[in-house]
Amino acid sequence: MLNGKLAAKGSGEGLTALIEPQKFPEVRKALFDIDVRGMTVSNAMGSSREVGFKETYRGVDVDMYLFKKVRLEIAVSDDRVEPVVEAICRSARMELARTHGMIFVYELCDAVKVTGERGVSVI
Repeated sequence: MLNGKLAAKGSGEGLTALIEPQKFPEVRKALFDIDVRGMTVSNAMGSSREVGFKETYRGVDVDMYLFKKVRLEIAVSDDRVEPVVEAICRSARMELARTHGMIFVYELCDAVKVTGERGVSVI
């Protein structure tokens, strides 16, 4: 653990969510509704158990196996993890046969602002 600072002041969790791009506005609203506003959002491409498809691009058949996703990275205190996971699951669900997305939860060793502040209070 990096200096043990976060554990001494309480602990935090990190969440990485991969969701369908068209669901981002709903997920963002659901997170804002539970007062989670700090997040990093980026575009991603990935594959999982989803079966790809063939597409013709400029006369050439191309196997499409990577799907567009939006990646959300969120840091929260331990007591906020379940509400965040539930909000994302509820708002990201779709009526598709393929994967709706994934959420990965992991323990944070430390959180440090560039000002030098550290610990769960900076999350």
